[in-house]
Amino acid sequence: MIKKILLTLLQFIVFMVLLAVGGYWDAINLMIEMHALQQHKTASMLIPVFKYPFGSHILIANGLIFATVLLVVILLFLLLRKKLHPWVWLSLLAYLLAICVGFAMKLGLPPADSQTQSSLAMPCVTPKDAPLLVCSMDSTSCPIARL
Repeated sequence: MIKKILLTLLQFIVFMVLLAVGGYWDAINLMIEMHALQQHKTASMLIPVFKYPFGSHILIANGLIFATVLLVVILLFLLLRKKLHPWVWLSLLAYLLAICVGFAMKLGLPPADSQTQSSLAMPCVTPKDAPLLVCSMDSTSCPIARL
């Protein structure tokens, strides 16, 4: 029982790491390109970046592809060992939980200009409010002190 829990937790962590690496795949490609340019070579892109607009976010699907490929490899390994019954469901549980947590981390918060985040939004300074921000060290000349 402990073995099943630990292996499922390990699979979940590996799926999350693959989702994170794939989510930053364009930055990894950029780093490879910059390193190649510094050495006066041409960079080779082995795996392209798959970007899809998703509402106000951009979904980079490389992490999802990497995690799905790993799931297929795990399932093929289990199939070859003929130990599918309890392990398939635990692997699928770890995969689906990692996908849900990954999407919640990536897409869970609304964009900053949304009205649903009004308690966290930065205050908007209008030209009418500008004299309130320009004050001398003397509190009597500062209009904010009179409020």
